[in-house]
Amino acid sequence: MGIIVTDRGLRPDDWKNGYIPLAALSDSPGADIGPLAVEIDTRSFCARQWHRLLQVMPRLALVRIRLASFGDAVAFELARRLREAGFMGRIRAHGAVLARQYTLARRVGFSEIELNALQARLQPPEHWQDVALWMPDGLGHTPAFAQLPPPAADPGQANPPAPPRWA
Repeated sequence: MGIIVTDRGLRPDDWKNGYIPLAALSDSPGADIGPLAVEIDTRSFCARQWHRLLQVMPRLALVRIRLASFGDAVAFELARRLREAGFMGRIRAHGAVLARQYTLARRVGFSEIELNALQARLQPPEHWQDVALWMPDGLGHTPAFAQLPPPAADPGQANPPAPPRWA
C-alpha cells in the first residue's frame, strides 16, 4: 500500500479498486464495476494510446502515471494535456518522483503523488511543499537571465527588438 502526497500532507492510499492497463479496458461502459483507474507507463505511451485514453476518459475516476525517471517530461506533459482535455478526476504520479518536483507536478495537473515506504522515509512531509514563488531553476527566485535589462535600441533601427518571451 502506497503513501499519498497531497497539498494537505501525507496520508495512506485510499484507492482500493486497483488499476487497469489502458489496453485491457473494455470498450463497453456497461462492463464497468465501480470507479475505474488506468495505469499509464510513459515509456511505451504513444499517439494511439492517447486517443484511446481520450475515448475512455469520461469513465475514469483516476489516471495513474508512472514516471520512468526523475526527468520524465512525458508524464508532466500527459498530466497537462489530460487537464486541457477536461479530465476532472484524480491524476496520480508514481515511480521516480522527487519532492522538489511537487510544485511543478501540481501546476501541470497532477492531483497527488504516490510514494512507496522508502520514498516516504527519505522525503518526509516537510519536503513536499507547493511553493508559490517557484521558478524553473527551483530556487524560488527570479533566475539571473530574467533579471537582465532589455538591450538598448540601436538608433539606426526602425523598430526596437521584440522583448524576450520570458520578459
